[in-house]
Amino acid sequence: MALELLVFFSYVLCLFLSFFSLFYLFAIYKQSYWLKRGVYTPSNCHWFFGHFKDAFLLKKSFSQVFEDLYSTNTDLPVIGIYMLQKPFLIIRDPELIKQMFIKDFNVFCNRYFASKRKADIIGSSNLFSIDNPKWKYLRSKLSPAFSMTKSKKLVQLMLKSTDGLMNHLSSQTTDGKTSTIECRQLSDKYTTDVITSFAFGIQTNSYLNTEFYDRSRVIFDMTVRRVILTLSVFFFPRIADILNGTFLDSSEEFFRNVFWKSMNEREKSRTSERGDIIDLLIDLKNEKQDPEFIFEGDYLVAQAAIILFAGIETSAVTMGFTLLELAKNPSMQTKVRHEIQEIIAENGFTYEALLNMKYLNQVVCETLRLYPPLPIIDRVASENYKIPDTSIVLEKGTAVYAVVNGLHKDPQFYRDPHTFIPDRFSEELKQNIKSCTYMPFGEGPRKCIGMRMGQLQSVVGLATILNNYEVALNSQYVTKISKKSIILAPENGIRLDFKQITSL
Repeated sequence: MALELLVFFSYVLCLFLSFFSLFYLFAIYKQSYWLKRGVYTPSNCHWFFGHFKDAFLLKKSFSQVFEDLYSTNTDLPVIGIYMLQKPFLIIRDPELIKQMFIKDFNVFCNRYFASKRKADIIGSSNLFSIDNPKWKYLRSKLSPAFSMTKSKKLVQLMLKSTDGLMNHLSSQTTDGKTSTIECRQLSDKYTTDVITSFAFGIQTNSYLNTEFYDRSRVIFDMTVRRVILTLSVFFFPRIADILNGTFLDSSEEFFRNVFWKSMNEREKSRTSERGDIIDLLIDLKNEKQDPEFIFEGDYLVAQAAIILFAGIETSAVTMGFTLLELAKNPSMQTKVRHEIQEIIAENGFTYEALLNMKYLNQVVCETLRLYPPLPIIDRVASENYKIPDTSIVLEKGTAVYAVVNGLHKDPQFYRDPHTFIPDRFSEELKQNIKSCTYMPFGEGPRKCIGMRMGQLQSVVGLATILNNYEVALNSQYVTKISKKSIILAPENGIRLDFKQITSL
């Protein structure tokens, strides 16, 4: 019997070693892809994880690994990398980014980092994920909701959402006391209220009733399960099929029900337009449908869901990091506050007043440079493509990346790139910023459709806070970048000291 067991285990061991050896050789062969094409590849390539070992083992964020790879060689326009055994290309040269993402958009019109699961309509048929030509048709239909005229109306929705924000802060800072407040959650609840009003047509107060806020956190809170699920949805769709993973995960039915309740009630009692996305989607649902994209069922829910995803967290972390930098730089904070107070005293809290807060907008732009919420821009070649002025031919289906956080901190393009200097974006100096070296909202025709709205809601929230409160660093807390989050976000929040201003 013992001999039989020994033979059995020897047989299993031989099978395992044979399989491992074959897979190892296969992996090494796959990771010779760029070498065969004469493209430089950083040497720190693991046979299994590729260049992302630290990211997969949660030692570094994916954004930090991309930034490190971008900085590997400062002389080359492109760098070949591997995620596991799959080849990708980092584009370092701004002129080449401009050529590929703008001038040759017909070739690089689709994203690689997007859900393609047909079973997950909400995840795969929204404006972010969908492929051309459906993308072009869908964008043309949704664009009116993000026009400058609509933005003016949206300011009123945003200002209503600041009521809950101010009531919450007031309850935390009574009698002139200084209170330590977690700014990311504070901002998250404000942006949740703004986006639910715009995308789902309902008024919420996430500081008092947390249901909608808690449900939305399912999308953003990167538990181990959610990290695996998100990576599989975007990078390994076959695994996602097995896991039955979806974009909204366990909150899908909740958001579907909220959306349709709002749509149905609005359609029944529609006496005046509110100016939100629900108004537009009702019109699109009831107009003659184009076979290119039919506005019905989950295809409608998908558009509200992606606005929720894109609008809540990106603006919230921008607000949080802006407050952090102003806490580090009290003189800048004082300058911002004086500007806000003077303009509000003269013009009130209006759309035009917000645009006139030049220095505040410079501060937000500089925050987006140092902390771009989406640290990479990805595109995938829809056909074979010869990179201009090189002998490199990208095969159809190859994904390319512009590393936003790498470009934003490159000393070739920014003096003292790690220093917070809002004056870079003054009227005099912003003209010197080279094309495709500042891309917090993407670049080219596929630039974020909600760019104006995203920055506007951050400015409204910040102006409201800074008009009434001073923020200062708290020596007990250190802000670190999350190693698990897909977007660039703080690991354990941003804790700052808030003190109400008693005399304005």
